[in-house]
Amino acid sequence: MRSAGAPFAPLAVVRYARLSLLVFLILQASDGLITYGAVSVFGIQAEGNPLVASWMLIAGPGAALFGAKLLACGCAAILHGCGAHRGLAAVTLFYLLAVVAPWLHTLATM
Repeated sequence: MRSAGAPFAPLAVVRYARLSLLVFLILQASDGLITYGAVSVFGIQAEGNPLVASWMLIAGPGAALFGAKLLACGCAAILHGCGAHRGLAAVTLFYLLAVVAPWLHTLATM
């Protein structure tokens, strides 16, 4: 609950913040599905994150990817809840350019 003197965020800021979170969640789900497909075809070496690849060996690809994506989405929700909307937008843009776009390029050239 807000204190009596605290102003409300402008509607445009709220929409921008929610859009950033929504795009981040969609990118996480997309990356998880693409990675799961690639791991199914090419093996665990298709996963670029050595920590997630290690967890894939322990728990299996589905559980490891689900856990990693759940953690990332939880962290994004914390950023959103704390009002770090520019930070979340920056992470979302980075994730799009550094993670999802290369996957899409790789799939398009196969």
